[in-house]
Parts: sequence; structure tokens; C-alpha cells
Amino acid sequence: MDKKENQRIALTKRLLKESLLKLMSKKSIQDITVSELCALAEINRTTFYNHYGCPADVLADIEHSVITDLEHLWQRDGAGKHWPLNKRVEELCSYLLERKELSKLLFRNSDTNSGFASLLLNATHVHATYEQELSYARSQESKQLVITFLTNGTYHMIRQWLLEDVPKTPKEMGDLVYLVATKGWARPSGESQAASR
Repeated sequence: MDKKENQRIALTKRLLKESLLKLMSKKSIQDITVSELCALAEINRTTFYNHYGCPADVLADIEHSVITDLEHLWQRDGAGKHWPLNKRVEELCSYLLERKELSKLLFRNSDTNSGFASLLLNATHVHATYEQELSYARSQESKQLVITFLTNGTYHMIRQWLLEDVPKTPKEMGDLVYLVATKGWARPSGESQAASR
């Protein structure tokens, strides 16, 4: 395939992705048809079917791009290799905040059973971080149960933070996840009972 052909394919996919995101801002992925997606992207259906089978495939392509970006974030210059949990969550939240509208659409159209959640929760950097934090676990079975709890809990905390515009910075989110993961829900030192009510 020549360079011009590759550019045309990239343009077609970009137009379809942008159009899908516009439609997803108004309705769920299940309600979007190939016809309306092609009409908005100004691409014929035959061209669409050369690249995708349905609108959900376009969404999966977008989700994979986000996960790939995140993997590169964790791997850049080896910096993320030994980041503690709070720093990883902070970086994840910063990434999502920089792409807030896209992130909201992805989280709004997913739950922990979705493809995006599965990709995010099972990404290499997530398990590596929890493995590092849970080195004290007595058995592999216990460690896996705790990892499942923490990854799902973290996913839903971040999802709520984004969708409800909770006024916390990415650093505060990282610190909160770290607190819950390492100490359970304990009152931070220096906080009085009256202040926590």
C-alpha cells in the first residue's frame, strides 16, 4: 500500500471517529446506525464496511487508541516503571482531564463489563502497580481478589469524578485512591471527627 492510500485510510477513519463522537454526545452507541454515521462523516457505506463492521467497532478503535496512549505514558523514558500508585492515578486523571470530553463519552458509554473498562482495568500498568503495592499479600488468590476490588473501585471513582465533575485535582484523586488502597477508608491524620461529618 502506498503512502497516499495510507493517508486516505487514516483520513476516512479519523472522519468516522470524529462523527461517532459527535453522535455519542447525543445518544448511546447502541442507538447509532451505520447510515447516520456515514451521512455525518460524508462517507459511503461501502467505504465504512471496508474498515469497520458496525459503529461499535469504530468506538473500539477509539478505545484502543486511548489505551495505547496510556501505555506509552507509563513507558515513556522508563519513568512510569516504578511510579507509586498515587502517581499513576494522578497521571491517568491528568490524561483524562486533558481529553475531558472524549473521556466523558467513553466513561458514560461504559461500565465495568464494557470493552473500554476491560482494556483499562487489565492494562499492564494497572496490574504492575497493584502487584507492587500488594507485595505483602500472603497468597496469590488473596492478591488477585484485592486487585479486582481495587481496580474496579478505582475505575468507578474515576468515572464518577469525570462524569459528575467532582472538584478534585488529579493529584487529589491519586492520593485518595492510594489512601483507600493502602489504608482502607481511614480518617486522614489531623482531620477531626467534626470536620468529617
